[in-house]
Parts: sequence; C-alpha cells; structure tokens
Amino acid sequence: MAEPPSLPYARDEGSTSQPHSAYPAFPPEAYEPHEGFLDEVEDEHIEMSAALQYWAAIRHRGKGKGKEEEDDSSTKTPWRLRSKLKTVTAGLFICLNIGVDPPDIVKTNPCAKTECWIDPTQLPSNKAIEAIGRNLHQQFETLNPKVKYKPFLDPSIEETKKQCVNMRRSAKDERVVFYYNGHGVPKPTPSGEIWVFNKNYTQYIPVSLYDLQEWLGSPCIYVWECSGAGNILNNFAKSAERRDNEARAAQAQAGHSDSLPGSPYSEALHLAACQANQILPMSPDLPADLFTCCLTSPIETALRHFVLQDPLRRNGGLDPNDPRSRITVDMVMRIPGDLKDRRTPLGELSWIFTAVTDTIAWLSFPRDVFNRLFRQDLLVAGLFRNFLLAQRIMSAYHCTPTSIPEIPSAHNHPLWHSWDLAVDACLAQLPELLDLEAAREAGLSNVPPLSVYRPSTFFAQHLQAFEVWLQHGGAVPNRLVPRPKKSVPIPRSPPEQLPIVLQVLLSQSHRLRALILISRFVDLGPWAVHLSLSIGIFPYVQKLLASPAVELKPVLIYIWARILAIDKTCQVDLLRDSGFTYFTQILAPYPQAGALVIPNANEHRAMSAFILSILCRNFKPGQTACLGVQVFDSCVARLGEDDWLLKTWCLLCIAQLWADYDDAKALFMQSQRQNELLAALRSTAVEVRAAALYAFGTLLGASSAPIGSDGAKGGGGTGAQLGLSDIQQLEIEAGLAFACMMSVKEDASPMVRKELVVVISCVVREWRGWLVAAAWTYYEQEAALARAESSTQPNGHGSSTNGGDDIVSQALKDWTANEEKSPEEHQHNLTLLSSFKVLFETLLDLSVDPHTEVALMASTVVDYIIALLVDSAFTKVKGSAIRDLLKKQAHSSTSKRPQMLSRQVSTAFSEGGKVNGSVSGRLNPPSMQRSNTNVSINSPSNPGSGSSTLKRNSSVANALRSLASMTGLVPPESPDSTSSQSKIDAEYTKITQPITPNSGGSGYKSPYPDGNHERILPDSNPNEPGGSALGHSTGSVRSTNTNPGSMARSKSAYGSANLSQSGLSVSALSVIPVKASDVLEALTREDMERLSFRRSKSTEVNTDIDGRFGNNGLARSNDLGLGMVAKEVKDDVLPLKSGFFDWAMGYFREPQMKAPDGDEPGSTVYNEQAWKHLRNERMVEDSRSAEGYAATHVWNVEAGTLQNDSWPLQLAFHSYDPVMAVTDDADNVCIWDWQTKRRLNKFSNQNIPGSSISSVHFINEMASSLMLTASTEGSVRIFRDYETPNETALASTFRAVSELHPVGHSSGVLTAWEQQKGHLLVGGDMKVVRLWDATVERHLRDIATQAGANLTAISSDEPEGNVFVAGFGDGVVRLFDKRAEDAGEVVLRTWRQHKIWIQSVHLQRGSMRELVTGSMDGEVRVWDVRRPDEPLYTIPRRDEGLMALAVHTGASVLARTTALTSHSTKQELEITGFSDPIHPIRLAKIGIPLSPTYSNPINSHRINGFMPSAASLVFHPVEMMIAAGGFDASGTVKLYKCPTPKTAVATWESMNGNASASAFA
Repeated sequence: MAEPPSLPYARDEGSTSQPHSAYPAFPPEAYEPHEGFLDEVEDEHIEMSAALQYWAAIRHRGKGKGKEEEDDSSTKTPWRLRSKLKTVTAGLFICLNIGVDPPDIVKTNPCAKTECWIDPTQLPSNKAIEAIGRNLHQQFETLNPKVKYKPFLDPSIEETKKQCVNMRRSAKDERVVFYYNGHGVPKPTPSGEIWVFNKNYTQYIPVSLYDLQEWLGSPCIYVWECSGAGNILNNFAKSAERRDNEARAAQAQAGHSDSLPGSPYSEALHLAACQANQILPMSPDLPADLFTCCLTSPIETALRHFVLQDPLRRNGGLDPNDPRSRITVDMVMRIPGDLKDRRTPLGELSWIFTAVTDTIAWLSFPRDVFNRLFRQDLLVAGLFRNFLLAQRIMSAYHCTPTSIPEIPSAHNHPLWHSWDLAVDACLAQLPELLDLEAAREAGLSNVPPLSVYRPSTFFAQHLQAFEVWLQHGGAVPNRLVPRPKKSVPIPRSPPEQLPIVLQVLLSQSHRLRALILISRFVDLGPWAVHLSLSIGIFPYVQKLLASPAVELKPVLIYIWARILAIDKTCQVDLLRDSGFTYFTQILAPYPQAGALVIPNANEHRAMSAFILSILCRNFKPGQTACLGVQVFDSCVARLGEDDWLLKTWCLLCIAQLWADYDDAKALFMQSQRQNELLAALRSTAVEVRAAALYAFGTLLGASSAPIGSDGAKGGGGTGAQLGLSDIQQLEIEAGLAFACMMSVKEDASPMVRKELVVVISCVVREWRGWLVAAAWTYYEQEAALARAESSTQPNGHGSSTNGGDDIVSQALKDWTANEEKSPEEHQHNLTLLSSFKVLFETLLDLSVDPHTEVALMASTVVDYIIALLVDSAFTKVKGSAIRDLLKKQAHSSTSKRPQMLSRQVSTAFSEGGKVNGSVSGRLNPPSMQRSNTNVSINSPSNPGSGSSTLKRNSSVANALRSLASMTGLVPPESPDSTSSQSKIDAEYTKITQPITPNSGGSGYKSPYPDGNHERILPDSNPNEPGGSALGHSTGSVRSTNTNPGSMARSKSAYGSANLSQSGLSVSALSVIPVKASDVLEALTREDMERLSFRRSKSTEVNTDIDGRFGNNGLARSNDLGLGMVAKEVKDDVLPLKSGFFDWAMGYFREPQMKAPDGDEPGSTVYNEQAWKHLRNERMVEDSRSAEGYAATHVWNVEAGTLQNDSWPLQLAFHSYDPVMAVTDDADNVCIWDWQTKRRLNKFSNQNIPGSSISSVHFINEMASSLMLTASTEGSVRIFRDYETPNETALASTFRAVSELHPVGHSSGVLTAWEQQKGHLLVGGDMKVVRLWDATVERHLRDIATQAGANLTAISSDEPEGNVFVAGFGDGVVRLFDKRAEDAGEVVLRTWRQHKIWIQSVHLQRGSMRELVTGSMDGEVRVWDVRRPDEPLYTIPRRDEGLMALAVHTGASVLARTTALTSHSTKQELEITGFSDPIHPIRLAKIGIPLSPTYSNPINSHRINGFMPSAASLVFHPVEMMIAAGGFDASGTVKLYKCPTPKTAVATWESMNGNASASAFA
C-alpha cells in the first residue's frame, strides 16, 4: 500500500502555547513543532534572553500574515455558474445538392472534395448525402452523445421552418444547435441571409436571420460552414437587438418589468468558418468541410495537418531509416485506439488535446468568457475547444474563423508546441503499431500492438513544470507589471499548467502527485483557491470523496479545508451523497479497523473539525447530519489531545453544532460533559480558551453568524430543554456563565475577555430581571457606602438617613419571608442573586477594560441593564437612591432624554452617590479606604469631601468619555458629559493614537432606541380585562395574535420623546411607593415566565417573543415587572455577536507549507536578522571587555541632551538599537534616537485621566522589539512599531492589578520583565506580587509579599529568572524564590537595615551575586546575597536624600541623584564604581541645574499622589552610558558616558556604519 503523502506543514504561531525562535526566525510566521523545541534551544550556546518572542502571534498584529491580501477582482469572480444551460437537441442542415455547383463559387481543379471524410463523387448522389449525414451525426456524438442530433439533407424552405420550430418546442428553454453546411448553395448575402432550396430544387430560397431567430428562439448556438460566413455574424447582432427591444417593449406594455422573459437573442453563440470577404480553402489535400472536421473530429484533422505541415518531411530532411519517414496522411487516419480509452494512442492524444486547448483558453480568455464557454455545457465546451484548432489550421490557409462572442486568436500560442511534441512522439511509433497490427491479422504475431506503445510524457513533464513554478514562482508577483503604490496589491501571474494539472486528476497513476501539487498551490492563499475553483477543481475533489484510496485522504482534507475557508457555500455539496462522512471518520477517536494512520494526524483532524464546523454553521441540515454521526462525541474526545489547533477547532465545531439547535444542546445536557469543556478554559493556549468561551456563548444563545450579517440574531438561551426543570435550566445557564467568568475574568488576552462579554450578554438577555435586581442591590449598597463615607468626613453633612444597605437587607428579608416557598428555595434565590451580582460587577470591570473593544462591548451590556433598571419599578421604591436621583433630574429638566437619565444614574453612583459631581481643578490623592473591585479609577469628586474611592467606573457613561478622548472613538449614541471636565491640552490632541488590533469583536452598540428603531406601543385599550401583569399575583399569560404584523408599532423618533412618554414624569415618580421585595419577586417570576414561554414554543432562529403576550409584551402601568419586551431598549442589541470564528478561520487562509522569510537563507528578513544577531553579540562582547575599565574610570563626558518638552518621569534604553523611551507625567511616550538626538515618535499610552505610566520595558529585543508600559491604575499595554509614527499599534493589553490597598503614598504599579521565561512580575500597593506568563497570556500565581507596607521597588535575577528581590515602603528588602510552592518558603532572605522607603533595588546579572539597595534617606547598600548579615559596602545617609538609584547591568557601577526640595537650585548626580566593594571609587559628581520655575512634579495634580520610581535615572544595558531625567520645564534628559579606549571596545556608532560620530576620550 502506498505511503500517504506527508505535507510539509509549518505550524502557525497563532498559539501562545508554543514558543518562538528569535534567531533567525523573524517574522515568527510559523512555529517550530512544540515538542522538543526547548531542549533544542538549550543545546545552543546563545543567550537565552533572546531565544523567545512574546506577543508576536497573528492576533497581536491585528491582521494575518498576508498583509497585502489580494483583492484582485480577477481572482474572485464567482466560480459557480449562475445558470447552467444544457444543449438538448441539434439540427444538422446540410445543403450540398451534390453534382450542382452554386453559381457564385468558382472551384479550382483539382479541388477539395471530401465532406465528413467521404468523397461524394465515389457514390451516387442520394447515397453520398445520406452517408455524409450519418458520418456527421457520428462525429457530433463524440462531443456529447446525450444530445439528440438529427441531420436534414438538402432541406427545403418549408422543411427548414418546420424543423426549426419543432426543435425549439422540444427543447423548451434549453439550448438548440443549428448547424448549417452551405457548400451547395450561394454564399450568404451581405444582409446575412442564408440559402436553402425550394421543394423541386429548382430555386435557391433566401432565409432571413429575423425569420431564423423567430423559428429557433433562444438560447441557440449556430455553426456556419460556408464561405463568407462573416456576413451572417455581422448582421445577426443587429437583428437580435431589434428582437430583444421588441420583447422588452411587450413586457413593459403588459405591466411587467422591462427584463426579458427568457434568454436574450443577443446571447446566442456563433462559430463561423471564415470572415465576410473570405472563401473556404480548396486545396485537394484538405477536406472541403475543413471547419467542420476541426470542430467534430479534431484529432484526425490535427494529425493530418501535422503531417502536411511537417517541415522535415516537406524539406526531405528525414532519414530513410526513421519510422517517421514512412508516415502518410492516410496512415494517421488509421491510428489505433478509442477516444474514450486514455491508455490507447488515440484516447491519450484526445486527453492531451483537451488539456492543451483548455489551458490555451484559460490563459487567453477573460475569466467570465472562459466559464461561460468552457464550464457550462459539454457540447459548447467541445466546440469552442476545437474552434481553437480551427483557428490554428485554417489560418495556415489564409482563412480566419470568427465567433460570437469574439475571442482572441490563439493560433500561435506557445502551448501548441507542446501539442506538436506529443503528436510527434506518438506518430513516431505509428508505423510499428500498424505493422504489428498487420502481422497479427496475418497470424504472424501474437503481440498485441498496444502492449508495445510507450505512453506520452506530456503530463509528467507539465507536473514537473508546475512543481518548479511552485518552488520558485509561487510567491513571486508578475515582474512585467509595474509595481503599484503601497497598499495596492501586485497582480500575480497564474501558473500556466493549472488546467493541465486538473486533467491529470483523471489519471490514477498521476492523481496523488497532482493532488499534492494542488494542495501546495491552494496553500499560497485565497487568490490561489479562487483560481483553482474558477478553473473547475470542485467537481473533481467532490467526486474523490467517494474514493476509498487512503493515500488521498490527507491531501483531500487539506484541499477541502482551503476551499471551505474561502467559500462556505459548499455546505450543500458536502451533504450530498454523505460526502462529509469522509471527515467524520478522520475525526473519530476510534478509527475503523484497517484505516491507515495518516501523518500529521492532528493537523488533519483539526482540518476535519474545521470542515465539519463550516458544514454546521447556520445550516440546520448540516447540524442534523453531524449530530447523527456522533460528531459531538468525537470532538469532546479529541479535547484530550495535546494540540492547540485540534482543540480549538473541536470546540468551534461543537459551538456550530449546537448553535440555535436545541437537540444538540439537549445532547450536551444529558451527556454531563461540562467538565471537559470547562477544562478547556484553563488551557495554556489563548485560542483554546477563546474557542471554549465561543462554544459556551452559542450554547447560551449567542448567534454563530458573522458580525454585521443579517443571519441569526441569537437569543433563547439553551433553548427548550424539556428534560430539565425550570429551576435546573436557570441554574445551568447562570452557572455556566459564572464558571466562565471565574475562569477567565483576569485573562491577559483581550480576545478571551471579548468572548467572556459575549457569554455574559447571553445570560443578561434571558435573565434580565435577575440582572436588574442585582444591579439595583449593587447601586444601593454603593450609594449607602458613599453616604457613610461622606458622613464620617470632617466636612461631611452627616445626613445619612436611610442607608442603601438597610433598603437592600430589608428587601431581601421581606423577599425571603414569603411563606409560599420553602427556606431552601429562598436560600437558593439569594445564592442566585449574589451570583448575578458578581456577574454584573464583572461587567462593570470589563466596561473600563484597557482594551477599547472589550470596554465598548461590555459597556453595551452595562447600558442595557441600566436602561432597564431606570425603567423598572425600583424607581418607585421609597428611599431608593435611584428614585431620589430620578426625582431630582425630573424636576431639574423635564425634557431630557430618558437615555441621558439612565446614564446619569450610573454616573452618579460611580461618583460616590453624588448627583452633581464636579471636577475640581486639582484631583486630591484618593483616600482608598475601600475597594471591592478589580478596577481602579479615580472618580471626580468635590474638593475636600475625600469620598472618591479608587473604584470601578460603573457604566460606559464615564468610561466612554475617557475612552473617546483617548482613542478618538466616539460611539454613535454617547451622551454629552453632564459634569464639567477639564480640557485636554492642545499638545495632547496632536499625539498619535495607537491602533488597536481587531481579532473579532463588535464594539459599542447603543441599546437605546433611535429614530429608525421600530418602537412597540401598548395596546390601544390598556385597561381591558385580563390584562394583568406578568409576574403579578395571577401570573397568568394571555396570548394575543401571534402574527407580528398585528403589533402596533411606531417609528417616532426617540429623540423627541419626553419624560412623560417614557413613564418618567414627575407625577409618575410621585405615585404610591412599592415594596422592593415585591419588585424582586415580580422580576424573577417574570424571568421564569419568559423561560416557560421559551420551553413551550421551543426556540427557532430569528424569532422573537415581542408581542406574544397582552399589551404587545410591554409592562402595564401597574406592573412591577419589565414586561416581556422592555420599551426602553432595543431588544436585538443582545446577545452580542462574536467575530472569533471568522478570525480563527483565517488560519486556513494563510500559507502553512511555505517556510517563513526569516527561515529562508538569503531573504531580506533573514539577512537583517543575521546582521542584527552578529551586531548584538559583538556589542555584548565589547561591553563585557569594557566593564572592568568603566568601573574604575571617569563617567563625566556628556553624550548629549534630549529636549523632551515635558517632565521625563520614566526612562528606558533599548539594549541594542539606538532607541530610548521617555514617558511624561501625563500619558505620553516619546521615542528618541539618542545617537542623532532626534525624536522618532510620540504617542499616547491611553491611560485613564489622573493616572500615569509607572514602568517601561523593551521586550523581544533580539528580534521584533515591543514596548511594555504599566500605568498607575493597573493596566499593562504592549506596543509594536513604537518608533514609527502613525503605525504604532497596541499588540495586547490587560489589567495586571486586581485590588489596591490604602497607603499613604502610592508607589504606582511596578514591574520586572524576565525575557527568558516570559514572566512579568507586577507589584505596588498590594499585598502580593502578581506573576503573569506572556507565553500563555495568563495570570500564573500571586506571591504574598509578607510585608506591612506597599512594594516600592522590584528587580529580577536575569537571565535565569528564578528569584527576584523587592523593596518596601517600610525599608525592608526581601529576596523571593518563584519556584517555591509553599508560602512559607517563598522568602529566601530579609534585610531590615534600611529604615525608610526603598527607592530602588537591583540584582547584578549573571554569576555575580551583588544586590544593591537604596532608600529615600540617601543610604545605599551593596550586599552579597549569600551573606545577608552585613553589607559589603554602605553609602551613608545624607541630608539631600535620594531621588533615584541606578546600577549598570554588567559593570560594577551605580549612580544616584539627590532628592529635590522647594529651594533646590541643582540636583547632584553621583556615579560610583564598586568593583571592589570594600574600596568604592567615585567616578563622577555632576551638578544638574534646575530651572527657576521648578515645580516638584510629585505634587503635580496629574501625578495624583504617585511617588515616581528610580527609572528617571537609568544606565544603558550594554553601552557605558547613563541617562538622567531633569526637572526643568523643557523636560531635559542628560546623557553621560564613560569613554572607553579604542583597543578595549569598538563603539556603537562604528558598528552602525557611523564611525565619524564617535567621541573618544
């Protein structure tokens, strides 16, 4: 059995579960296999800090690998033919009148005689024409035997009309063939009339084209075998246009549209033997009907032509011993074989001829013409294919065949040489074959002639040519085309051999090789798939699904995956003949006996899962079919495999299987397989976690249709699970969302957080009553807390009357006092309410996510809940903070839009319960007395009140204001801010905004109805009997007419609705108060009613429950529930749609077999990386050689000054590039080239106002460098292309800090980056150091600091990264071991000699074990970590204190700057060498002058109490250079260096080809 082919896959880097090689792999387009990679790296003697790249996958680059996605329209023409016309009948009209020549033709002597290879002069005239008719009939049958052919010999005018009318009647709307041989009648007239006979053959009768069109109708194909045939074509178009116009006029008069009822006459096809002024060739060597012979017996005609035109034979150049010298014209007519048998000479030549003419047509004709002529109908394709031969042969006799549509002449196409070569090879064997045949007939030999026939090498040679093209030309654009502008795709030259390769699929011997080449071709990208489909590959690969050949399986799976990634319309084709079972067998966990184990098995299983997921997507028959063959069980079983791609697509296949399909959801509920899917949420691969959430989203009712499509809108939760009770179904839906939230709410990947928002949105839509209740309890408790805080303040009013906690606790107490339910039910309800409250709080956290898209999606859901809350009966609860707020707003402005009010509710509670919070000119340091949330936002508050706790912003109302100012993105319905906000600096508006990558998300959609939204209005008689509220005392459901058309709808513009329309008028708010417990009961009961309705009706895609109840589903004025339809929101906003599936599908559109440029020696990328690697190694070597020198010599040489225009708060050098990052006290990052002193870029870090950047790192420095920033509100952002203006983009972002604790002085968020392990250590005003893993983009663990103060400095042991050291606000320094699991063993050492805030700590790199610590009183100590009792060296305390302390990573050099006071005139920078710690050396003491207008930035309102870390003074990691941030108004950054001798080190500048810029001592 043949070994299956092993396709050369390069695994995509789309998963963080697999590391990257940084040298020379850049860009990291494809992974090395995961297994064994790290072992391989350890064997290499390279610096491990360079070995891995992080945040460099496709999802971090926003788009896939093929940035220049080919949008060439020529490659994207629809490959499926809209209408496939069949030819059903053909009339062969032969007007020869043998023996009587027409009067207008003078024949030569001798002259061409044969018609259909019969010489009419050798037979009686009546027998001759019958024989000619029979032969013509047989020749046409070789083109398509299914067509009904009928010859009409010497027809009269009456017979012609009768037969034409009969043909149209029998053909109905299908195509008719009209073949006309006019050799026995005059040429067509200049007006296009053709001639037939009268009954007695005494006259020629003309037939006008107009009459012919009327008899034959349309569609038609005409074949004109006569001299001057061009006259017919010239006139036919005019006549056809006239007929079409008449038909249109008749249609219009009848009141129909002006489109034609049938096929237009002008679309008729014509093949004519010559132009209007030409006559047919009369050479006696040729048949008289040469054109017909070319069209109907092309092989014989082509062979005769080859022999007649052979230059060697004509010039006598053949050796008499050469078998070719024996070949005659008559001999080629006896070539053995059968046209249908490709193993015989005749059949093989026919096969080659088809391939050659197909290819010529494909390369010469426009795609639409090619598809119409060569892919619609077998007979038409055969005629036009043979027409190319007629062009070639007849042009040699000065005759030009013409056609409609006009096609370019291909008579001299280079591929005809390939045909001539194949013919020559075949004819060379012909004499031998005929001799054997004669000997066999004579009984002299038993050898069958065909056994000695040597098959042609034509196909093997062209497969080889295609392979060469794939190796060398596949990725190369057409070089003849001038290179267009950037962003305009370069046209590609398609491979000439593609149609030939398609023909090879017919051959079993070459099929596998051809399929492998096609799979390599479609791997090149969507353009290649479109080309393959347009050429007609689809029927072949569809038929091959039925092939039992196991060796074809992997290749077919690959090709199918590529096709379906481009065109999902093949769902129906897969279902036909159960073709999809081909893929279910591959995916099945227990393969059938005897099945071959395929190579790269998991890749092929993943492709099979992808193919089945496309089959199921929004296609109910596909879902049903897959459910019937246990696809669900196969996918779940495969989740145990250790392959991220397979797990991702198994989960996505499950998601599509049960999307909007209750039966599949029921199977999941019964199978108890939740744990396998929940385990995927803890996967190390980001894609697997996102895919698991996507699956849970579709389970809970999310739509599987693409974003922006009009497909399924989603909704309906888990459907009608009649096997479960109502309560069980509620528990499962809420429980799944809660489990998802608990697993991934702190995921570092925005892609995962987006999917989480979608999952929660599904639950919000189905259980809106519970969510509104949860939101109400949350806001009441927040308001009560704010009142309590304000009353404890010295300036507080102390007017805390009825606390929100009291309202909530009383409501819950009353709610659970209802004796109709058991205590267990009440406890269950309280548990559910707390779960929904946690979900709501998570939504609030996500609504201020640092990733814009996540924030906007979550804000949509939050606004939806708040709009319902404002519209709920909670506004009638006495003492409710929401009621009080709405009363004030209603009194102050009775014309505000309700949507504004709901936003103000959310804003007010986020601002500590104040209705009119004003922003003061300065933001006070936050008092941070309580924070029960994950997000730290400074809420604007009144000066002196001190109540602005660091807590989440509770709606998009605030978040959007800050987001809009940060990103320039203003959502469509965002309201104007009601509180005053300080203007953004003019300088700020000029700063570029980073681009946010889009990996599938739907942004903000306002839930408030706008002018175009169809609003549902109450019934005309709201007081009619029986209209009791849902969820009221009766709880009955009254069903109205279920026809949506019966609902009263109004398109009144929502913007004009005033408060009275929305039910929020002053009088409405003054109605009799209701009990909160009654509202809770009504809302939760109403949700159960909605569930009961869903279960009774079952879910159907795209159905909604609007109007199914009394009052069109709206709540009545005396109802406590929201109604089945909430009037204040657009019900179709939720659930949100996910774009993850479409994003993930991009994997199968990207090349996987081609090695990335970074792995191709000689490529630009490879050369650049090789150069960088050598440069970096040399820099490190030179640096090491200079370390000893630098520790003992002066450092006072100025290396330049950078004018930063604002306070330089944080500085960071890139290790190898001449790049430096400078952050200011707002949120701007400046990128400088410190060599040329030029600013490369300035962009916004997108901080929330009031926070600033507290640490900066360059990561992946050996390859594709990124910049990581952490800001004081806890967000970490990773930027790519940071040095290029307008191209800087956000690779990823996440909130690294969960909970801040109150401290006197905030140390911000401090980070340490470990390149080798990909770990980010995050500390600050917390009790823990959080460890994040960039490889898997997840929070790994929290390491308790065991300290009583906040963390103020942190440093990691590079490059090993096993230990780190941290300094604290109380002067204690601790050494931690990350490897220790037990909390008691994490702290290795503790130093308590410092007595005040630790400003900086530093661990020396490599084998040196020095630890340098510095505190704010100016004391600096150097320790040996192995001897923790006494420091090696101490710089004593000093009055000026310490502002910053920096230590060189390699050299034993430290630098410190003095602290500043209000009367300081200069700042001292002192550099000390401690290579001998017992005897340190002062290397420099530099005074940095301060400007007279100095104002301490620590007290600046922008810093908000943030104490800057030591990063305003920083050494270059490799160079002997230091940068110090100054404090004058211009934000000067001074650079100093230690000049090293030329013998010791080659300078940075000379290594970059800029030796003249060097400055030596």
